[in-house]
Amino acid sequence: MSKNPLKLKIAYLYPDILESFCDRANVEAFKYRANLRDVEVNIYEINDYEKISASKYDFYYIGGSNTSSLEVALGHLEKNKDELMVAAAAGVPMLAVNCGYQLFGNYYQLHNKTRIEGIKILDVDSIASRKHIFGNVTGICHFLKNKTIAGFENHRIVTYLKANTTPFLTITKGKGNNGEDKTEGARLNNVIGTYLTSPILAQNPHLADFFISCALRIKYKCKVPLAPLCDDIEWYSHNYITEN
Repeated sequence: MSKNPLKLKIAYLYPDILESFCDRANVEAFKYRANLRDVEVNIYEINDYEKISASKYDFYYIGGSNTSSLEVALGHLEKNKDELMVAAAAGVPMLAVNCGYQLFGNYYQLHNKTRIEGIKILDVDSIASRKHIFGNVTGICHFLKNKTIAGFENHRIVTYLKANTTPFLTITKGKGNNGEDKTEGARLNNVIGTYLTSPILAQNPHLADFFISCALRIKYKCKVPLAPLCDDIEWYSHNYITEN
């Protein structure tokens, strides 16, 4: 690595509360691919007592699969809502997976009718369901020049996109947001919410590179070209999902 590499900072939101088995792999995949391009990456775990400055971090990640932690996590997330909104509006890339996806939306309604308000970065509504939506998913990502994204979904929540949010993917295999409308995830500017795990950035190197490119462009205010990498293992994993 050069003496003065480009540098990026990842804000990994509340891993002590929300982390699932794929979340760490997602942030490490981002770091690994950036490091191979001589980009220095530091991962900062944001805990409940920390206040975020919108200008400090270059990529935000939030995950989690335990819905029982949603109310606790939201209490902490609310402290940083305004700064996260500023960062999102400035184009800072963010990836919200599973519970993080719900928390970034308008609300999550439990079976007992209790409604947990989200921080409203993404214009989506989530509702607990008796449906078990799971299995391999393949979809077309239009903002990535119609390339495929593959992953595994496993959720009992249905999510509906509202007027101001576009889908992350158009589903070609799998059920997606609510099992009916053939969309998966949501996107607003450089913020993406999704139910795809497995982990999504390791199995979709082009998506990881999208986030890296966005982070570099926003921080350094210019387009930073990414050198091509040998992605044979990543594409093998990607293709396994699309073919099974």
